[in-house]
Amino acid sequence: MIKKSFYCLVFFLLAGCKEENNIKVEQAIKYLNDEAVLFLDVRTQNEFNYDGSIKNALLIPVNQLGKKLTMLEYYKDKKIIVYCKTGRRSKLATAFLKKNNFQAVTIQGGFLAWEKHSKLN
Repeated sequence: MIKKSFYCLVFFLLAGCKEENNIKVEQAIKYLNDEAVLFLDVRTQNEFNYDGSIKNALLIPVNQLGKKLTMLEYYKDKKIIVYCKTGRRSKLATAFLKKNNFQAVTIQGGFLAWEKHSKLN
């Protein structure tokens, strides 16, 4: 029931999402070594373990974000760059975080776009 409620809430939040909630891979890379920025991976544990991750990213699967929100309190006044595999789940997570007064953006194209960019450069 909680999971269903979470997704319903996020769906309505997404209706008001704007383009400024997104960041391109090239922009995100500039923050990679910035300690004032958190890279938040909202994929599953299996995806994180087997597909790799962005350096120093914190894993909180999107379906656990609501109950683990207190883990992010330290980052309340910092930038959070959220990603998943393709960007769909990270958009949900970003909307949820913004609703809870976090400064969050989604990597456009998700981890797949990140990997593609890494292979090209």
